[in-house]
Amino acid sequence: MSTRQVIFITGIIWLGWLQVPCVAEKILLRLKPGEVRQEIDGFGASGAWWAQIVGGWEESKQRKIVGLLFGKEGIGLSIYRYNVGAGSGEEIGDPWRRAETFETAKGEYDWQRDENAMRILRQVCAAGVENVILFANSPPRRMTKSGYAFAGHGADKSNLRQDMYQEFTRYLADITEHFIRVEKIPVKGISPINEPQWDWDGHSQEGCHYSAEEVVRLVEIMLQEVEKRRLPVEVEAPENGSWEMVVKPLGDDWRRSPVYLEKLLGNEFVRQRMDSYAIHSYWANLGRKKAFAEYFFVKYPGKKLQMTEWCEMKGGWDYGMDSALRMTREIIDDLVWGGVSSWQYWIAVSRYNFRDGLIYVNESEREIIPIKRLWAMGNFSRFIRPGYRLFEVEHNSRVLRVVACKSPDGGRLVVVVMNPETKSNEVELHFANGSGVNIFDAYETSKANDLKTVSRGVKNNSYTFPAESVTTLVIKGSGFTEKL
Repeated sequence: MSTRQVIFITGIIWLGWLQVPCVAEKILLRLKPGEVRQEIDGFGASGAWWAQIVGGWEESKQRKIVGLLFGKEGIGLSIYRYNVGAGSGEEIGDPWRRAETFETAKGEYDWQRDENAMRILRQVCAAGVENVILFANSPPRRMTKSGYAFAGHGADKSNLRQDMYQEFTRYLADITEHFIRVEKIPVKGISPINEPQWDWDGHSQEGCHYSAEEVVRLVEIMLQEVEKRRLPVEVEAPENGSWEMVVKPLGDDWRRSPVYLEKLLGNEFVRQRMDSYAIHSYWANLGRKKAFAEYFFVKYPGKKLQMTEWCEMKGGWDYGMDSALRMTREIIDDLVWGGVSSWQYWIAVSRYNFRDGLIYVNESEREIIPIKRLWAMGNFSRFIRPGYRLFEVEHNSRVLRVVACKSPDGGRLVVVVMNPETKSNEVELHFANGSGVNIFDAYETSKANDLKTVSRGVKNNSYTFPAESVTTLVIKGSGFTEKL
């Protein structure tokens, strides 16, 4: 996407009596809204597992957190991931990592369970979210080989009993049906599997390993159950723990193909019914993402990639721009090079000494601490709304990262620019036909600002992006023609 366009500016360097002309580079950014790419389904975060704790706090604190994450005055996330628990209880020592289940016996449910998390879910929907994904990390304990919501047995390490595939999908469908038809929750997707390649043999959270063949079997049965009940939802799978490795040594000779992808979408029944493939962005460098995306979109044209979980896997609290810039790089790389249609964060609220929340809380005092990661995510989620489409951008900077989208009617362009350098960078903005971009609003997240409106109605085709910042430019017009 980035094209080198070098503009030479002649200056003078004095070396004693000798005058030597020097060459400086001017940063130029060209917008090409006529060259559109993938449609964006939204940006989101999960309620694991903070919702079941925060949902028991004072209503004012609940509303503050929900407002910061999903409200129009917050960052306006448009997707919420609700964790359908396996009832792990005290077998998981940390109450912030357990998950409740509605099931009391086979086919029987107590809908008053998980009331704290349900309280948060209702508030999220009241804030305007219309895309709720129900995801399960493990089958309920009674359906597992180990009797726990983690750690399977056998050579393949899967914890789901062979005779429980059908029951597990019925369980998920029962809950989905109740949410949609009784609770009036706008459920758009069911995700029965989470990071199937890991062993999940610890006691830190719910989890279940699946081989690629077991993933296909479970997804097939889940799709059949959804069709039988005519549920208006998509089945999301397999929530792969990272972008799968693809090696392409020469031409079109792919030396190693991604196993979970090929097993799942290689199945005709599944391929005809699944519109997308879900992956997580942990531990994947840009090279791997590019290789996988190229393989995916060539092999399965018309399918979407959804990035459904990420946080920076690094210990220590960080309230500042360091981790915010790290996250921003991940978002832009996934959108631009990975071609993903949605980008969803992992734990939205954290009490941990870890870089895993958009908001930190001090549980003993119930203190709510919005951090720079929250506002940097808002540079995307508040302005790039569902239905917007990515379009091509060219620039000649080695350090800036840029992504641009336009509204469905073409009357609004959104350009997000990350400047990770410790110095500011002035950039000239043009359309592909050479005309200047001279009227826009700017919203900045930096050391000094939290998604603050820093400019309105700018009438200049250049803009200076501050050091270590994420800036959103919103360009409005009566419609941008294809030639631009």
